Amino acid sequence: MKFQDTLINAKTTVKDCTDFTVNGITNICKLYGPRPCGEESEKKAQETMLRELKAFSDEVRRETFKVNPDAFMSFVPIAGTCCAAAAGLNVIASHKNKKAALGSLALIGAGVAGMVSEFLLYKKVYDPFFKEKESGNVIAVKKATGETKRRIILAGHTDSAPEWTYTYKLGSHGSFIVAGPALAGLAYTAATSAVTLLSKNKKTAKKMALGQLAFFPAYGALYKFTNNKRYVEGAIDNLSGCYIASAVLKYLTENNISFKNTEVIAMMAGGEEAGIRGSKAFFEAHPEYQNDGVETVFISIDTIRDEEYMAIYNKDMTGMVKNDERVCNLLKKAGEKHGMTIPVTAIPLGSTDAASASQAGIPAAAIVAMDPAPAKYYHTRLDTPEIIVPECIEKVLNITLEAVFDFDENGIQ
Repeated sequence: MKFQDTLINAKTTVKDCTDFTVNGITNICKLYGPRPCGEESEKKAQETMLRELKAFSDEVRRETFKVNPDAFMSFVPIAGTCCAAAAGLNVIASHKNKKAALGSLALIGAGVAGMVSEFLLYKKVYDPFFKEKESGNVIAVKKATGETKRRIILAGHTDSAPEWTYTYKLGSHGSFIVAGPALAGLAYTAATSAVTLLSKNKKTAKKMALGQLAFFPAYGALYKFTNNKRYVEGAIDNLSGCYIASAVLKYLTENNISFKNTEVIAMMAGGEEAGIRGSKAFFEAHPEYQNDGVETVFISIDTIRDEEYMAIYNKDMTGMVKNDERVCNLLKKAGEKHGMTIPVTAIPLGSTDAASASQAGIPAAAIVAMDPAPAKYYHTRLDTPEIIVPECIEKVLNITLEAVFDFDENGIQ
C-alpha cells in the first residue's frame, strides 16, 4: 500500500490531521502552560495525550521513570564556579605558593569534565546531587494485523525547557555572546596556571593572574544562563513533534488503514530537556526492541516550524552520535516524493531523542525544522501557539506518513 493511494478516498485528510495537531498544541498550552520535567503539569499533559491516543491505538500506556531534571544544565554555573575558584588559586600561586596553580588546573579540569560529560555525552554526572522526581513516557501502539515483522517508532517530547535568559534578551546568538567570554576566560586561566607553574618570571605570572579579573563578569553571567523560575510553553519545542506523531495514528485509524506486518508506535517522551532522560529510560525498559527479530526504526520529530531550515540529522548529540543513514534516506526519499529536497546534516548543538535510539542500537534519525542559529523562540517565552506555522506542520506530517508507508512496504535500505 502506498501513501498516495490513500489520499483519494481519505475520510480524514492530512489537512484534518494538521488542524488536530495545531488544536492539540494550543489546548495543552492553554490547559497546562509550561511543563518542567517531573512536575504535575508535564504529567497532566501526558495524561491528556494518553486519553486522546486511546481513540487511535490498540494499546496505550504511560511508563514512569526517575529523573533529576535540574542536573543537566547545572554544568553551566558549575563550570563558572570552577573557573572563578581556579582564578583565585592562581592569584595565591603567583604571590605565595606556585603549587596552588596545580589546584587551579584541577578545578578547570573538573569544570571541563562536567561540561563534556553532561552536555556533549549526556552522562548523569551531577544527577546524584539534585532532587529526584518522577516523569514518564506515553507509548501508543497500533499493532500489525498479522505477524509483526517491522516496527516504526515516531517520537516527540512533552516537557518544556527553562528559559535561556540571554537568547530571550539578546536574540538568537545571545547565549553564545555570553558563553564566549566565559570560555575565553577558562582558556586564559588555564594558561595562567601553566605560566605560574613553569615560568621563573614572577612578574608575568602576577600580571596574568590580575588579568583574570576581566573574566569574572562573564563567570557571574553564567548563573543566569537559564532561568529555572520561568519555564517556556514549548508549543514548537516540542509539542509539535508529539502531535505530529499522534496525527499519524489518527490518519491511519480514522481511514481504516492497518498494516499487516508493521507496528506503528507514537511515543511522547518526558525529560528530553533534562538530558534526553525519557528516551534513554524507554530503551532501557525495552531491550526487546534490539533483539526480538522485528526490524525496528526510530524517528525523532522535533521543533517543527521553519520550513526553510528543515533538516534530517545523521549525526546527533552535537555530532558525537552517528544516526543511521538508511533512516535518513527513508526521510529524504519521503520529502522528495512531496517536492522537497531536505538536507542531511549534523545537529549543530544539542541533541534529539534519536541519539538515545542510536546509542541503544536502534536505527534512528531526526527531522527538525528550526533555524539552528538558534531561532529567537528557542527556549524562550516566545515559544507559544501563536507562532505555529500550520503549513510547515502539514509538510512534515506528509513526510512522516510517506516514510511510514515506505517503511511498511520496503523496510530500510
